[in-house]
Amino acid sequence: MLPKKPRRQDTNTLIWEYLEGEISPSRAERLAERLEQKAQAREQFVESAVLHGMLFEYFRQQEAKPADENGKRRKRGRSSAA
Repeated sequence: MLPKKPRRQDTNTLIWEYLEGEISPSRAERLAERLEQKAQAREQFVESAVLHGMLFEYFRQQEAKPADENGKRRKRGRSSAA
């Protein structure tokens, strides 16, 4: 028999499945129960949602940057003219 995952790690997995839109209805129900019962799970959800939003925005901005002739994204900020 496989060892059980720690509940916090399983909650984290459920949260990220939800944020990525990849959660099944039964797992969404399990997440909802944990969020209803545990303050720590709610805090973890909020922290993960904020991080997810920050990552989403960062990568959206990266995709919007113009590519140079080699297909690489240009960096923002100061350019170093040596």
